[in-house]
Amino acid sequence: MKNYLASRSKQSLSKTDIIAIANKAKLDAAKGNKIINASIGTYLEEDKTVGYLPVVKETLTKHITDSLGYSNTIGDQAYLNGVMKYVFEDKLEQINKIYAPFIGSTLGGTGAISIIFNLYLEEGEAVLLPDVMWTNYMLLAQQAKASYMTYKMFNNDNRLSIASIRQTIRKAFLKHQRAVLVINDPCQNPTGYCMDQQEYDELFKMLNEEGKKGQLVVLFDIAYIPFAHVNYDQCPLAGKLAEGNTSFLSLICFSTSKILGTYGLRMGALIALLDTKNERDALAASFAKIARGTYSVPVSSGQAAVAKIFNNPEKVNQLHKEIKELSDRLFKRSILLIEKLKEYKIEHYPYHCGFFVTIKVKDAFKLSAQLEQEHMYVVPMNKRSIRLALSGLTEVEIVTLIKRISELN
Repeated sequence: MKNYLASRSKQSLSKTDIIAIANKAKLDAAKGNKIINASIGTYLEEDKTVGYLPVVKETLTKHITDSLGYSNTIGDQAYLNGVMKYVFEDKLEQINKIYAPFIGSTLGGTGAISIIFNLYLEEGEAVLLPDVMWTNYMLLAQQAKASYMTYKMFNNDNRLSIASIRQTIRKAFLKHQRAVLVINDPCQNPTGYCMDQQEYDELFKMLNEEGKKGQLVVLFDIAYIPFAHVNYDQCPLAGKLAEGNTSFLSLICFSTSKILGTYGLRMGALIALLDTKNERDALAASFAKIARGTYSVPVSSGQAAVAKIFNNPEKVNQLHKEIKELSDRLFKRSILLIEKLKEYKIEHYPYHCGFFVTIKVKDAFKLSAQLEQEHMYVVPMNKRSIRLALSGLTEVEIVTLIKRISELN
């Protein structure tokens, strides 16, 4: 039998790949089995329909066919302007004063991360990732021919371990003199942890100290930013960036998937806060080449429709209101889940808000396999932890799933 597949392409998704696990659950359900799917980060209502925001559905219905031609490789300008307004809000004027910002449209947040790893890392250089992470970061690093190091996510007080991040940056500098650090906040995937103002202050102080010693690039993954309302009205990140005077390069990975519920339309953006126009022009040229050589251009119809929301203050206010209502329903589920974890004495990583809770178990891969035999689907993050997607679980399913986990663990 002839083998036509190139040897460098002989690879497959890992046991921790979320999309692969979710697809198993779909196939199981298609056979007529009653399943509990705690794998995929898609918000479902109690009746299992995909949750949507009325302002988004209404706008997409009216405008999704407005722009069916090819987009600019960098993206639709109205969309890009709208994303900047949405991300920085009242800090945008200050951001534009102290930086030369670049923004390019990407295929979701994943597309932004992929481009970042390819733009800012030479082959073999290290991406710095938390030890409890969205595992796709590792695959994206691998595809960019980069290595990775992990920092300890939490210290003994169950707060962000800034000391471990510092130590990992120094290790990377000793080896490469450059590092790309990933900070996923707020509502970290997979734990649901959110940093507070004090943590941001301490983090930026440390990053400015270490950034003077080598080329430090910090990727802020803000895919879940509007769901942090439980802790504060506005994530501290924009305020810290607006202070300026940083000795590191700040990149922001933006996604509409969770924010707007447009999971399948694959819209996102890469924002880079650069010092000069020359740097911005150089980045734009490199970004365009990578985009053109992979997916060609972003989704024009989706961008044009979403721009109608982001550039309309009334629609943005409506969007904030609707996201908060959805987020409140999600948080209600989290209260029940945490209560059940306490009842069955199952440890979990610190959770504040967001789509996911991650529990600590004896053998994540064995447990997930046992649950799968009973048509229950979870995501093993590593040997000792499992991610549960609150977003797709009903209250009844939460009670059933946690009870069964306690019996098998």
